[in-house]
Order: sequence, then structure tokens, then C-alpha cells
Amino acid sequence: MVNKKVVTWVVTGVLALLCVLGIVFSFFKEEALPEPDGPYPALAPGEKIVDTLSGGLAFPEPRRDFKYDGPFPKNPSWILVYKVVPKNITDDYVKDLAEKHFGIPRDTPLTRSKAAGLYLLRTDTHRFRLEPGTGFFTFQKIKQKGTSYSKNRKDYPSDEECKKIAEEFIKSRGLLEEGMYLKKRVVSTTSIGSMTVSFGRIINGYKVWWSSISVEIGRNGEIMGVSKKWHEVVPWKMAPIKTAKQAFKELVKGKPAMVQAFRPRPKGKVKEITLRYHHPVNPENPVLPVYYFRYETELSPSGESYAVVPAIKADYLKPYEDR
Repeated sequence: MVNKKVVTWVVTGVLALLCVLGIVFSFFKEEALPEPDGPYPALAPGEKIVDTLSGGLAFPEPRRDFKYDGPFPKNPSWILVYKVVPKNITDDYVKDLAEKHFGIPRDTPLTRSKAAGLYLLRTDTHRFRLEPGTGFFTFQKIKQKGTSYSKNRKDYPSDEECKKIAEEFIKSRGLLEEGMYLKKRVVSTTSIGSMTVSFGRIINGYKVWWSSISVEIGRNGEIMGVSKKWHEVVPWKMAPIKTAKQAFKELVKGKPAMVQAFRPRPKGKVKEITLRYHHPVNPENPVLPVYYFRYETELSPSGESYAVVPAIKADYLKPYEDR
């Protein structure tokens, strides 16, 4: 009789333990991801891609003092990752580009800088520089001796006039790109004699962080400079991503992130969370999704700043140095 009671208690205890373990397992088990829609393949389990934020931009640190009291945006479980189309940059390519967009004669001598190997074209009034690794370029008017620039904002075209001038220039010079949009803010750069109008980029319905075309406008509406950081991209694979709430927890806990901070400590109230793409500098790297946090801070001259957290699940990322 005693043995039967012992057996009964043992069986009951084992069943109770299994029940508890089942509850715990189901609580901690990550919800299975649905299969991604669309014609593009998904990253396979165990397949890793380069985390471009870890290349000197991302850094772990103590807990960050960020607050957020709004609803977290809902995003898909999978998102498309893009590859950069490599450029075949030659002397003729550089000359064609400078002539097409800025009217620099093809017989202008082409040189290369010793340090970075930049392609350089220089006329009496302007200079054109192109990075060989990326294809990014800048075009600037050369400041003549004795020229002085006004630092008075009223001496320059209004913000709306600057936007109109920049838009007309972009269209007339063949610089209009698919997915380009005009940014609202006109930046005062009177210290170098211009106002700066920037055009951002949209890929797959999302804004892109660190990809733009900028136009500098002088006192009389003259174009003082143009810069372009813009890769041609193509769809590649679908990748699983975190939720906005998970990304915010990583930001607060001091996990690796790119934080545009102001010392002594990065802190502030997050006003907006958006899913964006990160435009890589190195064209060998993919165009990855990131969570972009815009936050208020009294330490910033403009009253706000931003932080960026990788959006792809950590199991699918490898450090930049392991590429």
C-alpha cells in the first residue's frame, strides 16, 4: 500500500514537472516566423550577412537613458535586402560624368590624388572630385582670391526659393534619380557662402539613411556645389527583422548601436521610430534595414538627434571585421 502511494506521488510529481516545463518552454519559445511573400529567396537558417553598422559605427556602452511613451510601429516580419551594383570606373567614365552633369570639357586634364586616388578635374572656376571605390562625387565652385561671403541669412534666397532652384538644377542636369524626394529642411551654411538643399532617397517604400544628393546655393541663386552619395541597387534576399519594441530595448540596454550623441551621456525622449535602409559606403556590402530613432535632447543645437539600431535579427548578422 505504501509503495502504491509512493508510485502515485512520483508519477504525479513527474507530470506536474513536465507540465511546468511545457509552460515555461512555450513562454520563452520564439513565435515561428511565417514564410516571406514575394519572388525573392529568404536567408537560410545559419546564413549570415555583414552587419555594416559594426564597422566602427556601432559600439556597446552602459545603459542609455532614452524614454518613449508612444505606440510602437508595426512592421513586416521579413524585409528585402538589396545588393549594390558595382561601377566600372575608368578615366572615360569620370570625364563623361563631369561633362554630362556639369559641362566640364572632356579635354580638361584628369589627375589622381596620391593619398586616396581620387579622380580630379579642375577648370579655372570649378573642380570635380570622384571617389574610385564608391563612385560618389563632389562638384564645387573654386573660391577666388579676395572673395568674401556674407554670413547674413537675409542675403541669400529664401528657403522656398532655394528648394525651387535646387529642383530645377537637378532636373536640368540629369541628376534626377528614381525614389528621390526633397527634404524639408534647408541648412544654412553661410560660413562657406551657401545654403544647402538635400534630396533623400526611398527604397522599397522606406527612407534611406546616409544616401543623398546635396545642392549648395549662393547669394544670387548661383550653384556653389553639388555632392552625390548614391549607389545603384538591386533586390537580393528576404531577411527576418526584429520588432520596433525589441530594437528600442536594445538601444536602452546599451547594445551595439550608432548613436548621434552629445556628452556627457546619450539621453533624450524618442519622438519617432521608423524602419529605414542603411546605405553602405563600401559597395561590396548589402543595403540593410535599420531602426531609426529620432529623439529630443537639450544638448543638441537643433534640439534633436538620432540613433540607429540594426533591424535584422542578430542570428543572421556577422561582424564587419569577419566579412
